[in-house]
Amino acid sequence: MKLSAAASAAAAVGLGVKSPQAMAFNASIAQLISIDPVTLSYAVYGPCCYWCQDYLIVTHYQPVALIEVIKGGGDSVMGNTIGSILSAGRDDNSYTSMQVRIWELPEWAIDIAMAYQSCKLCGVDMARTENQTSQSMTDFCGAAANTVISKATEQFNESMPDCFPKLIYSTEMDPTWNTGCRDLSIATGLGLLECNTFTSSFNLFGQERCIGQWGPLYPRQMASHDDNAAIAAGIAAYRAIHVSGFAIGSFPFNAALSVGKLQQTAPHVTVGFQAGSLALDLAMRAYPVSLAEIYAFVWWAPVGCCKTYDEVMGMCEPNMTCQ
Repeated sequence: MKLSAAASAAAAVGLGVKSPQAMAFNASIAQLISIDPVTLSYAVYGPCCYWCQDYLIVTHYQPVALIEVIKGGGDSVMGNTIGSILSAGRDDNSYTSMQVRIWELPEWAIDIAMAYQSCKLCGVDMARTENQTSQSMTDFCGAAANTVISKATEQFNESMPDCFPKLIYSTEMDPTWNTGCRDLSIATGLGLLECNTFTSSFNLFGQERCIGQWGPLYPRQMASHDDNAAIAAGIAAYRAIHVSGFAIGSFPFNAALSVGKLQQTAPHVTVGFQAGSLALDLAMRAYPVSLAEIYAFVWWAPVGCCKTYDEVMGMCEPNMTCQ
């Protein structure tokens, strides 16, 4: 069964113990997080308050979620063993579908990516928020699927060790992803909406109609007609974020297009920009597409907090929780 396979795979890679397999798995996840000054946008301001001069106000973008976009069952940017867990019982050898998995980034992986200096960041918990879910009155298939998806995701996470990244959403558990039936009424109403810089500037939180210059957001499903495979993967990545954030409500960070940053981290690394923006589009098109048709993206959310002077200016203690 799928859940017993999950537990077996976790044991196989040595999760939760200090073994060579666990160390290699930890490193593979951390390598999918690329932190650069532009994407991070780290800024330090004055003291947090008059009586707390040793605490400084810090704002930056926080890496919060890893999005893997794959073409067939068993594929994964974290290794085929992990991919086979969620793809059990699926036959995608034809590679005609594009599936997406969204994982919450664990603090220990961010610490490795930050060269063990993550104490300077506000942390994933500071980025948590609730997205205002919206559902069409005619979205019967989506309403039915959401309960099943939430239950399956919960069971999967309960079966995995504490150190394993938390699954937020997987299109392999969502029967509406292949058909886009949850958005048929919206897509029909929009018709042939032309998405460009002008029309994309009118997006409201959760009410986006276009993914910037990448084209329509709806219907939120696997199909994309973009002639560049990397851009098609980016479209699928944001559609999945939008579904989990504004339809299911499982995405615990701000999923609004105009708020977060999307960064490609595999097979090539770009700077993070708004999804569908000209800057991200040019950055992704500058590299060859993935011959394996496997892509990884990281979602960044803005945060602000107070950090001690020593945390900002000094050296951090490594986060050894799961290493």
